[in-house]
Amino acid sequence: MKSKTALLKEIAEFLNEETEIQSMMAGALKRLVEGSEFSTGWIFFIDAEGQHQLVSDYHLPQALERNSCQYMTEGPCWCVSRYHQGKLTKASNIITCSRIVKANRKFPAETEGITHHATVPLQSGLEKFGLLNVATPDKETYSPEELDLLESVAFQIGSAIKRIVLTEKEREIALTNERNRLARDLHDSVNQMLFSLKLTAHAAGAQAEDERARIAFSIIEETSQNAVNEMRALIWQLKPIGLEEGLAQAIRQYAQVLGLKITVHVEGLVQFDNKEETTIFRIVQEALNNIRKHAETEEAVISISSERIMIEDRGKGFIVTSATQLPTHGIGNMQQRAESIGGKLKIASSEEGTTIQLQLKG
Repeated sequence: MKSKTALLKEIAEFLNEETEIQSMMAGALKRLVEGSEFSTGWIFFIDAEGQHQLVSDYHLPQALERNSCQYMTEGPCWCVSRYHQGKLTKASNIITCSRIVKANRKFPAETEGITHHATVPLQSGLEKFGLLNVATPDKETYSPEELDLLESVAFQIGSAIKRIVLTEKEREIALTNERNRLARDLHDSVNQMLFSLKLTAHAAGAQAEDERARIAFSIIEETSQNAVNEMRALIWQLKPIGLEEGLAQAIRQYAQVLGLKITVHVEGLVQFDNKEETTIFRIVQEALNNIRKHAETEEAVISISSERIMIEDRGKGFIVTSATQLPTHGIGNMQQRAESIGGKLKIASSEEGTTIQLQLKG
């Protein structure tokens, strides 16, 4: 076992270098457990509604790992409830953990002597993220020194989470600014040149006397128009246009760019924050791109409510057997975008068409 000072220094050095939250938490847990008398640890992220998510764990007993960590992921528990109520503010002993009790009752030989755990909130300033939990075999109470160590490590992890989140926000802002700049440049230069080429080809074709020349100019005009359409779609990919007028209007405008005939239904009063609205638009945008490229139909119906977004078409469809067998990289991106706002993407497809449902959190 390492001294507290040496362990905290090692964890701090690791956290300062890490730039990805998931690997940061995994590495911090590993160093904490291996450098102390704790035998296992896990981290819950907890949202504003009190719903918890197991985001990292290290050396969980087999009983707690069974059925994809069922005991760790399902149902309420004392520490999560107290945290959500604002009553768990420092490192504490958990007298009885319902998760461990259930696992012990079902698989008493697979809990490795784990009966109680200690817990500490992860936070940075007033911003809270979740809980860090640790446990040791055959131990019901953790010493003030062990709880003090947990407090210090939790402070380090909370600060690292905040740093990474802020860095990611700065990166997103820079990326958005660069996309906007590129979109402007494409619109002001390449798009205008293509449009000018189209007009020139049309005028030249109208004046040409030779039939072969007229055909050539017609081909140039048609190709230029196709290039203009593709350029407009690319600009939309870089910068959502029309979102300031509302999600439904932006979707209608993008569908028009693609040459799709869509019907948009908005159910009730729908309000999303900026991140949700942009993410939802990107998901619908990708769905419309797939319809245009693969569905062999020009029509779609989109339903928008505060609980879900539905995109339906009557194209030729495709077969989806699992989330790991998605037919296109684009749909995989949609899945990731949905998860980034706490949503779930469901896909149903057959020869009669495809339905994509984005179920929103809450």
